[in-house]
Amino acid sequence: MLMSFILNNCMAISIVFTVILFISIAFKKRIVALVISFVTVLFGLFLLLYDFAKISGFDALDIQIKGLITIGEGLLLLVITSVFISVQEAKKKTL
Repeated sequence: MLMSFILNNCMAISIVFTVILFISIAFKKRIVALVISFVTVLFGLFLLLYDFAKISGFDALDIQIKGLITIGEGLLLLVITSVFISVQEAKKKTL
């Protein structure tokens, strides 16, 4: 039951991770932003590995693509977070 919910709503879950990341950036919580970006990558890996182990047929292709998109999204969020942290540290050094 829980796995079918996760598989049916995996893109919505990754969007929620993205919203949480941007909220944590707005509140200048750097560690939370890094953790959320890593969790997004791990969620994508989980989708991909679960798909290889348990699902077959055309549903497997759908979940594989969603897993790869989620991994890419997590990596982009990681880059955004690292740029944000670098800018904050540069501002601290100039003050």
